This record gives sequence, structure tokens and C-alpha cells, in this order.
Amino acid sequence: MEPALELRPGRFSDRFVAYLLDTVPFAVAAVLSVWVWGGPLTRSGDQKVLVGLGAAWTGLAVFWQFVGNLSGGTPGKRLMGLRVVTSEGKYPGFLRALVRALGWLLSTPLANLGFLVALVHPRTRALHDLLSGTFIVETGPRRSSGAAVFLVASLAAAGLFVLNYGAALLRPTPKDMAAISKAYKGLEVVALIQEVYKGKHGMYAGTVADLAEASGDAEVFRRAMLEVFSPTPFILEAGNRGWHVTAAAKDRRRTRVRRYGP
Repeated sequence: MEPALELRPGRFSDRFVAYLLDTVPFAVAAVLSVWVWGGPLTRSGDQKVLVGLGAAWTGLAVFWQFVGNLSGGTPGKRLMGLRVVTSEGKYPGFLRALVRALGWLLSTPLANLGFLVALVHPRTRALHDLLSGTFIVETGPRRSSGAAVFLVASLAAAGLFVLNYGAALLRPTPKDMAAISKAYKGLEVVALIQEVYKGKHGMYAGTVADLAEASGDAEVFRRAMLEVFSPTPFILEAGNRGWHVTAAAKDRRRTRVRRYGP
């Protein structure tokens, strides 16, 4: 009999708890990162940021599984007294560890059907076990208190990482500051053109087209506006006594800039 078959297979319930211990911190960190970074970084309408965040956390989770497979088990499995072994009872090599990690990833978008295979398999082997030729076996006692501490610590670490890195990522860079400064200078140009328009028409310009006409070169004015401001939003309101503009600078956060006149 092969060595792995002589060992007691890991129970499905223990595998499920180990799965939660290993994946919940990543899931929470992914949600936090979208909440902290996703909004400010997608004001331009570019959804690539959200796709990138999802891909990054997915890649980290797969790498976590891969490293855990190489060492015979992720922290979650070890805390539940489980090990990943081959039919010879040894830890998986590089190729088996990689195939198992990719199989683990494949099982998730399939409504976790790959994991549910373990419910009906006589040795509770899931899809990624079958693909990689590995087994999950019991090799020690379950450490429930250690599992609880690990989960809480992982969640705390994930939260701190996301918040700290997010704060650093969203802190204005010199390029961002330059874009914001350029936007405010653009508003000063708008103010000058408004005075020119008021002198000719007795009221302030209420549309971008009116501003472009008053600038003396409508095409140059429009190009300059697109270089300084994000296309949306650009809100211009005016009357006989005053005007105001709300626009978005071309920094990463699309910072709102405002100017009231006269």
C-alpha cells in the first residue's frame, strides 16, 4: 500500500476551516483595497484599476497556496493538523505544488465545485488534489486557539497593510501637485476671459463656447482646456453679477478645483 493511503485522510470539515483561515484574510484585504483605492483611482472612468487590484490579490493568493504546497501545507492546514503529501507520503515538488495552486484557483470561479468534489470522494480529495496527484492527510492535533489567533492577526495585518499602503499610494506626488497647480492657473485664465466677455456683452459667459469665442482663438482655447482639465466634470454658471466654475484637475484623483468671480 502506498504511504499516503496508510495515513488518515483529512476530514472535509477540517479542510473547510483551513480554507477559511487561508482565504478570508485575502478576501477582506481585496475588498478593503477596492474600497480604499478603487474609488479615488477610478474617477476618470478607467476600470483598469479595479481589474488590476483583483488580479494582484488573486496572484498573491495563488502564490500563498503554491508556497504552502511546497512546504507541505499552508498555515491554515497546519493549524488544523493537515498536510499536503504525494502518494509516497512526501511533500509535493515544484511542479505538483504549482499544478495544485492553479487547480485551486480553477475551482473557485466554478462555484467552488472543485472543492465540493471532496464531499463525495472516499479520501476527501478535491479537484486540485486529483489534478496534482496529492492527498490531504491528518498528521497532528488541531490547534483551535492557534487558528483563532492566526485568523485575527491575519485580518489585522491585511487591514493595516491596505490602509497604510493606500494612504501612501493616494498621497499626491509632485506630478499630481503640478497638475493641480496647472488647473488653478487655468481657472485664472478663465477669469481673465470672463472679464473680456463682460466688457463686450455686459454679462459673464455662461458656456464654454462663449468663453472660446471671447478668447480670440476658439480652437487653441479648447485644446488648452483639455490639457489642463479633465473633460468631465466642467460646470460653468454665470449671470450679470458673477460666475463660478467647477472643474477636475488631471491628477490621479481628479481633484476638484473651483473659481468664483469676479
